[in-house]
Amino acid sequence: MNAQLNIDLHTHSTCSDGALSPSELVAHAAAAGVRVLALTDHDSTDGLEEALSAAAALRIQLVPGVELSASWRAQDIHVLGLWMDPGNPALRSMLSCQARLRRERMESICLRLCKARLPGDALLAAVEAQRGLPTRSHLADAMVAAGLAARKDEAFRKYLAKGKAGHVSIEWPALPDTIGAILGAGGVAVLAHPGRYRLSAGARRRLLEDFAHAGGTALEIVSGANGAQHVEACTALALRYGLAGSVGSDFHSLEFAWNPLGRYLKLPDSITPVWRGQLP
Repeated sequence: MNAQLNIDLHTHSTCSDGALSPSELVAHAAAAGVRVLALTDHDSTDGLEEALSAAAALRIQLVPGVELSASWRAQDIHVLGLWMDPGNPALRSMLSCQARLRRERMESICLRLCKARLPGDALLAAVEAQRGLPTRSHLADAMVAAGLAARKDEAFRKYLAKGKAGHVSIEWPALPDTIGAILGAGGVAVLAHPGRYRLSAGARRRLLEDFAHAGGTALEIVSGANGAQHVEACTALALRYGLAGSVGSDFHSLEFAWNPLGRYLKLPDSITPVWRGQLP
């Protein structure tokens, strides 16, 4: 295994669907021994300034990041942008469009819920009262608080999954355009949690081929609480398509004990780390 610092390149704050503010996230990461941390909120870089300030005080290297939503063959795909310039005009333009799409979807979902005789207006108000971009995770939390579901996963299954009353899809920017925005901002593009997409083995290989062809840099090989089998499968894909490797907890909340900040994430020796040449 590669000798490395305790690195976590995939985390979320209250600027998207995380439970901790950017400064709280950095503080918990520092307490857990993380030395290189990326804040990668969904389609937002609003938390980076606060996180950078907190990281400087705690002597953590903060990697500017974002998790962009993209479309590939009618499938929602997530791409991490790391070490990019958050002030890049083209990236800012894409983030503005992503924010508009998210707000329009949330309004459409809640309208559909109203038509299904559910309290869509109250749920929309609860979501809009939260910091950051509106996400379906926020809506699921509001549903639990309203007594419509016992847990977030139940809210998704009952109301937000495909075919349910609150399902509204988004046509995100095409995968090559998303990768191009990251590269144009001086960043590296990492395919997030590759095992999470509902794809056949052949489709997953085609995704990786298209991702690499469009300029994708790396594959998230160690992701969340995935085990050795996942790491082995992702390692084989990264080697096949000439991609570097990344590691990230995909941390959202301290409630999820199985997915903590500070879990020691290491890459196999055969994989080039995405941070090679990026860290001092």
